[in-house]
Amino acid sequence: MPKETNRRKALAALLAHSSIRDAAKACRLSEETLYRFLRDAAFLKEYRDAGRKTVENAISRIQQTTSEAVVTLQRNLHCESPAVGVRTAQIILETAIKGVETLDILERLDRLENGNSKTP
Repeated sequence: MPKETNRRKALAALLAHSSIRDAAKACRLSEETLYRFLRDAAFLKEYRDAGRKTVENAISRIQQTTSEAVVTLQRNLHCESPAVGVRTAQIILETAIKGVETLDILERLDRLENGNSKTP
């Protein structure tokens, strides 16, 4: 199973490094081998799925800190520096607007997927 081991090493290296060259060095395979793996549809799908999982995990970790971030924004909203207070207020308002827009889009998408295109 050396080929499968090389594919696993390549996958891990590609996820951990920002360039093919660095990934190849890290997993001790040639750059051409990594390019060949990336031309393989099954490997490419596995690579993209693993990358997507990595991003989803990162987003989850960010979401876990949102309550703490909101507390920080609330504290900075009333700090002694007007510039910090204004910037904090701007962040809060922009985030609130984006949240409403996202909820609206999700609601519209749900209606389209369920065959009910009429607005409430």
